[in-house]
Amino acid sequence: MRHFYAGCLGALMMASPALAQSNKLLNDTIDVDKSHYTLFNPTPRKYMRPMVPDRPGITESPYSVDAGHFQYETDVLRLLTRHEGPQHGHDWYVNHFLAKIGLTDRTDFQVALDTYTYSHNFDDSQGGSPFDQNKLYRGVGDITLRLKHTLVGDDDSRGALGLVGYVQLPTGGPVGDGGYEPGLTLTGVFQCTKTWSVGGQVANNYFFDPDAGQHFYQLTPTVTTDYQFNKLVQAFVEVVGYWDTRQANWRSSVNLGPQLDISDNVQLDFGAHMPLTHSVDREYFLGISFRR
Repeated sequence: MRHFYAGCLGALMMASPALAQSNKLLNDTIDVDKSHYTLFNPTPRKYMRPMVPDRPGITESPYSVDAGHFQYETDVLRLLTRHEGPQHGHDWYVNHFLAKIGLTDRTDFQVALDTYTYSHNFDDSQGGSPFDQNKLYRGVGDITLRLKHTLVGDDDSRGALGLVGYVQLPTGGPVGDGGYEPGLTLTGVFQCTKTWSVGGQVANNYFFDPDAGQHFYQLTPTVTTDYQFNKLVQAFVEVVGYWDTRQANWRSSVNLGPQLDISDNVQLDFGAHMPLTHSVDREYFLGISFRR
């Protein structure tokens, strides 16, 4: 647990230069009642809030997609590597996406799909040769249905809180997790200055362990900070903690990387997910988000 708190402190220290910046909010101040806009009566583009994707980190955005608008976020490519005991392996993810549609000004519906996964495992005790050749997984993974609601905060707010509920469906066969996985996440953000924000979330997940044939509970708190260097470049640092009912100890990791704001409606990102403790996978990713 000390690794998690030390990482949180380090993340905030990296962002400290931003304290000298203007206190003007990043979000547009829109003095318009948007509560009457819906899926079938879309929010006019001039009233849309800034695009804040749920990627690239684990921390969700508390802001929903504007009513009647569509947003697409995807891992164009992600490499995951793991090493436990005498076994190691890697996974390639291609176009693991999250598609969103705004239902009201504060609520959106989302569908996630693991479009393609290639998983390869090795046993070092056998000279690095592949093990369980009949279990080399590749193909389409699970589908997840999600609903997000912004509880507090709007376009003219310095901070916001959001609630995300979801259920992952076992549609992926051997590539998927093998069972239904519900979850609930409370997430928030605070805009400290025009260029600097901090946020975090507490995620409650019920994952399925196919080897044990049963579910287990995992608690995943995060702390994240984002700094806008200019109109094109911003960067984030995120510290993640993990605790579940299968293990008695905390694990932690750090996400970091730059994001490129190509336009108001297109964002590119890339970076790495690095372990701070044992039993956490190492990941490298390239992603894109856009809306219409």
